[in-house]
Amino acid sequence: MKQTESYIKFPDFELYYQLLEKGSHSSEPVLIFLHDSWGCTEMWDDFPEKMADVFGLNALVYDRRGYGKSSHFAKEERTKKYLHEASDELIAVMDKLDIGQAVLYGHSDGGTIALIAAAMHPERFRGIIVEGAHSFVEEKGKNAVRESRDKAKTNMLLQVLERFHGEKTEELFRRWHEAWLSDFFADWTIVPILKNITCPVLAFRGENDPFDTIEQLNVLERKIKSPIIAQVISNAEHTPRRENEPATMELIERFMGKLKAGSSL
Repeated sequence: MKQTESYIKFPDFELYYQLLEKGSHSSEPVLIFLHDSWGCTEMWDDFPEKMADVFGLNALVYDRRGYGKSSHFAKEERTKKYLHEASDELIAVMDKLDIGQAVLYGHSDGGTIALIAAAMHPERFRGIIVEGAHSFVEEKGKNAVRESRDKAKTNMLLQVLERFHGEKTEELFRRWHEAWLSDFFADWTIVPILKNITCPVLAFRGENDPFDTIEQLNVLERKIKSPIIAQVISNAEHTPRRENEPATMELIERFMGKLKAGSSL
């Protein structure tokens, strides 16, 4: 597998990316991985390579602005539209790299970005896989954010994240908890646009995920009109692909097999 790493340059910032090439035909979609609110390319480990290898597709992994090896955040603070802005950034990345269609894999915030992108630009996506995505604010999630924020004052979380994000660490962590706990974000939701998604969807969460409830999956099943598989992964929390890899990979392989075959979910 050929791996290319470089930067996509925009007028006032640049984004780091890795492209894993399997030699797929140009008509095949590209697998694009969207990291969570603490994540970056490096923190996916070898998961994108495994996925590309199993499904025989090229894969793209990139650091959103403010994360990993990409440029710092813009000076403006986050607004209620910050995840929509990240979706716009995804489309700009695809355009810069001449990616016509993609299959998205998004984790947490990345899963939410995948849902928004598929709703706003349905013609660009053949399918989406979302792990621990959220489409509205829950009190359980806010409590978990508060707990993570408070524990970070005494545990090693920020030191661990600093290995991947360097001097951007404190700002990305602050922006994360301040947004989700703010008054302006209390009524945030993307539920009204879920009906616009037209591609097949695989959505899953860990049964012990501290950041949400089963209602996040229930809403997707009710509102998304395209074929959808929604499932709880046992013995897992917020990152089932690591905490219960066998069950997660079995689910993903079943979904991707049907997606590539064009058969019913």
